[in-house]
Amino acid sequence: MENLTNKDKKRAREYAYLIMYQVDVSGFSPEEIAETFWEELEEERGKEKKEVKELSERLVKGAVRSLLEVDSEISKHLKKGWIIDRLLPMDRSILRVAAYELLKENISPPAVVINDAVDLAKVYGEDENSYKFINAVLDKIKKDAEK
Repeated sequence: MENLTNKDKKRAREYAYLIMYQVDVSGFSPEEIAETFWEELEEERGKEKKEVKELSERLVKGAVRSLLEVDSEISKHLKKGWIIDRLLPMDRSILRVAAYELLKENISPPAVVINDAVDLAKVYGEDENSYKFINAVLDKIKKDAEK
């Protein structure tokens, strides 16, 4: 991970959110989705750095492996009466990957992880306020993790 720039890490997070979204809505495994994702990406944008792909897949696989814990942590910070399944799929995917990274990885400072999630929620979020919601939930998860 040391030879990845901050821009590379942000791109890896973006790809992780997109792969996680496809895993969520399709029911296919992260491996199946990633294989197709990288093929399509290469056709559109050219070959991606190996380290960026590895980080993306590490984040998705980690989030899937830790899904119960990650979902439980996210659920603690949802409005009363809301359940994670009611969230819009892209918002849920961004939250799952970012929450996993905050809880289990030490790739970047928490503020950077949250900032990247918020920036990408502005692009991919399914509601105009998605980024605000994602920022609030991730900030609470970060504060809980610091206790």
